[in-house]
Amino acid sequence: MHDLNMVTLLRNWLKLAIHLRELFVMDVVAELVREIKKCKIKELEKVSTLIRELQVFRDTSDDSIDPDLIFFGLATGLEKISDYRIFELRNDIRLNELSTKIKKVQEREGLDDDEYFVRRDPDSPEDYQALIVEFEHRIDEIRIDILSEFDEDELAELFLNNRMQYIKRYYNGWRVLEKDDPIKLKDIDQNEKEELEELGFEGV
Repeated sequence: MHDLNMVTLLRNWLKLAIHLRELFVMDVVAELVREIKKCKIKELEKVSTLIRELQVFRDTSDDSIDPDLIFFGLATGLEKISDYRIFELRNDIRLNELSTKIKKVQEREGLDDDEYFVRRDPDSPEDYQALIVEFEHRIDEIRIDILSEFDEDELAELFLNNRMQYIKRYYNGWRVLEKDDPIKLKDIDQNEKEELEELGFEGV
């Protein structure tokens, strides 16, 4: 009877130790994701290092880490890197050509530098909408290239072929990160709704 109680006690201690380890790992991953989220897009080296660390946790840990939290962290970091190349370096020849053409249409239509046509506005010029579609397509290509550079082929495939699922996993991961803050959770829900609607996924 004494031996049986000892075995039970050891099993309970083992379960507790495993649970505490899972909580510790989850906290470390959450902190990594928060650090990625706080980084400015010009902090390329720091963002890249944090992404690599997050990939190691994903590839070496068990199922105790929420996969959508890691998804959110990786997607956020890789988006910062692609944003730097797109909006800071501005050295993509095709994007520069399209930007020039878009600006000429805006000038032709009498828009100021800080004025734009609403996306998918049926009353906006057809050539403007066509240029915007091409511009966004080129941005998507750059983002996919960055995902592939960091060996995130699964994210790249999802981004390319199932954008709605990509967006939903992104926001689900963000919710995991902010699960204890009801105000932020409400903002996240609103951001997700607006992004889905902007991409034509109304009512999803």
